[in-house]
Amino acid sequence: MDKKDAYLWLKSINGITTKTIGKIIEEVGNIENIIDLNEKDIYNLKSINLNIKENIVKYRSCLNLDKIKEKLYENAIEYICIEDNEYPDKLRHIYNPPLLLFFKGDLSIINNNLNIAMVGSRKPTSYGINCAKNISCQLSQRGINIISGLAIGIDSYCHSGCMLGVGKTIGVLGSSVDNILPKCNAPLAQEILSNGGLIISEYNIDSIVTRGNFPSRNRIISGLSDGVIVVEAGEKSGALITADLALDQGRNVFAVPGNINSSMSKGCHKIIKDGAKLIEDIDDILDEYNNSSFNNKKISIEYDIKGLSNEALKIIELIKRQGVLQIDEICDNTGIEIKNVNLIINELLLRDLLIEMNNKTFSIN
Repeated sequence: MDKKDAYLWLKSINGITTKTIGKIIEEVGNIENIIDLNEKDIYNLKSINLNIKENIVKYRSCLNLDKIKEKLYENAIEYICIEDNEYPDKLRHIYNPPLLLFFKGDLSIINNNLNIAMVGSRKPTSYGINCAKNISCQLSQRGINIISGLAIGIDSYCHSGCMLGVGKTIGVLGSSVDNILPKCNAPLAQEILSNGGLIISEYNIDSIVTRGNFPSRNRIISGLSDGVIVVEAGEKSGALITADLALDQGRNVFAVPGNINSSMSKGCHKIIKDGAKLIEDIDDILDEYNNSSFNNKKISIEYDIKGLSNEALKIIELIKRQGVLQIDEICDNTGIEIKNVNLIINELLLRDLLIEMNNKTFSIN
């Protein structure tokens, strides 16, 4: 039995935790040695309790490792252990690293690129959505990978924005790889894989999903990254847990400032006060990394504005300045009648120059 299979076997036994496996390794030396212990040797282990010993003895005979591996194979899920060379190096050195990782997609992208994690609210404002998509897209256009948690809200928009560029996006789950949660994001997970990205989890097939899985998942999001951006977050957001973990792991922490009257800005403003770097554009992020391969690239986005009226150009320039606007605000700022604004907005949407956000607000695509 090789190392990763020994880890897989032990982690499949009821009651075996990462901490327990660590204690076993301290006593037996190499993880593979556990399978060769006889019943007496197992009961003589000093650092684990009797229930765990009984489970190991019981499952030595009735737990079929081949069946576990076959189920992974049927679901096209691969796995590695912390002692494998392919294991992400940054993750290996965090506190309490996962001993096993289950994944679909291209694992090599983690070690080959700069990886930036982006997290935020599950109930974002249109401003937060716009920032998430634009920042992730612009970083991706520099060849930078984006890591997030495949949750609804900011996470989803960060994954989607990344796929508009050349970087790859990595979804870290709080459930098993075959059980995408929330289920509404299963199509997004498939799109990530089709785009050459990665879906990863520390949980095996059929693992029970508990509320504690998701805060635990956050240490992997930050651990895989070179830095974490909090896009939008309330005062008690899970995104702030990820930011705290990133600081503990020695990662850079960035925050997008927001409207002082919005509850969704409170978390970002709090960590900015505590020392997170305020960012207004991606240069504020790239300045922290000495890597000419992406710092010297120029973002080149050309919009097809041929044939647009002066009023349409006026609306585009206004939205560029303001970021996100509703139709009434466009009318107030341009003096153009609402009937004409509606016609122009429809034309700009058809030409993919604008995108419609929540609550009938519009932003530059």
